[in-house]
Amino acid sequence: MSAAPSVFDLIERVATSGGYAKLAELLSRTERMVEGELALHQRRRFAAVVRHARETVPYYADLPALPEEPSPEDLLRIPILRRETVRDRAAELESTRFPKGHAVEREANSSGSTGRHVTVKVDSVAANVGHGVALRDSAWHGRDPRLKGATIRAVADGARAPEGRRLERWLAHAESGPGALLDVHTKPAEQLEWLLRENPAYLATYPSNAGALLEEAERRRVSWPALRELGTFGEVLPDALRETCRRVWNVPLVDAYSCVELGQLALECPLGGRYHVQSENVLLEVLREDGTPCGSGETGRVVVTALHGFVMPLVRYEVGDYAELGAPCACGRTLPVLERILGRARSTIRLPTGERIWPRYGSNVLGGLFPVRQFRLRQVAPSRLVLEMVLDRALSRSEGEGLRKFVLGTLRYPFELEFVEVSDIPRSPGGKFEDVVCELE
Repeated sequence: MSAAPSVFDLIERVATSGGYAKLAELLSRTERMVEGELALHQRRRFAAVVRHARETVPYYADLPALPEEPSPEDLLRIPILRRETVRDRAAELESTRFPKGHAVEREANSSGSTGRHVTVKVDSVAANVGHGVALRDSAWHGRDPRLKGATIRAVADGARAPEGRRLERWLAHAESGPGALLDVHTKPAEQLEWLLRENPAYLATYPSNAGALLEEAERRRVSWPALRELGTFGEVLPDALRETCRRVWNVPLVDAYSCVELGQLALECPLGGRYHVQSENVLLEVLREDGTPCGSGETGRVVVTALHGFVMPLVRYEVGDYAELGAPCACGRTLPVLERILGRARSTIRLPTGERIWPRYGSNVLGGLFPVRQFRLRQVAPSRLVLEMVLDRALSRSEGEGLRKFVLGTLRYPFELEFVEVSDIPRSPGGKFEDVVCELE
């Protein structure tokens, strides 16, 4: 009996033709396939990616062969690819030849929150699938593509205030309205002035930057009637930011989970709060520390395979994040669910027992309780923390005691905690910001 036609071959044909609207329509069907059916197609595609990697990529020459229809257990035979390997052996990870229709679209550079620079070659087909996923996201959340969209992120070649950069369109859509782009290293006050001049209906930026903009807007009592939605990406979303967005700008906040190397990994469900894995783009695993798959409700390491990346295959790539696997969603979409994304292993506090803790408060939480404008909590030794703070004014003795009690109360361990006042806590060159950093080896 011959295998059913591959969903991924169909996706690739549509993506190669550049028919983004047709691709989005196809994705609207695959997201509701019978549970388990898309996973079968994923495993077949995974086997094809592994076969291509073994035959054309020097680094993968010794990968074990997989059957054309591998089992879930077969996938675990393929070793995990570490970020350090991609950084140090990038040339060996490039394919010497790739299938018809695939080509190098561009290079993607990720400085990483740790400063460990990684450069990958983006496949043209993968890039086109990414455009289709962006249209899916827009459709899920009812955005009007004809309106204007703006993005504030790290931009390598400028796009600073006051002008930023004007874009012909902000979506790969025939009726897309214009777009605008600004570098995130611009000061929040200047960003806000730029946004008010551009007046977009949709804004997308990092959660930490969204928090700074909302704080600036609230302080100056700046309203923004044209804004319909605030989108966030690239960092862990603080729990309180959605409520702050509603209070200050009276619009919903919609989050997305992505990385520079692989594009969109999971999108927020229209029902809110949870994330659907973009299974037509990537095969995403959530693994326990022993490498076995997590079950619903468990937290584990995120490992991802690019299913359209044939020019520089990333097979079982450990992105460095932790996430909680969720149960099936009530929305009717059968795409796997992530209950929440907890963030990088580096963005944790490590207890002496080895347990990791992700403190779930941001500057907006501390700022509501204490005169703290910005902070970064660093674990510099197994039992020692340093809290760097940008303060609106000096802490009183009672405020200092209350802040110490608040921070340590979330960690369930009597750490030594030092306070350090600083004038500024800069972003990384890649525009990201971490308010918790573990510096232990």
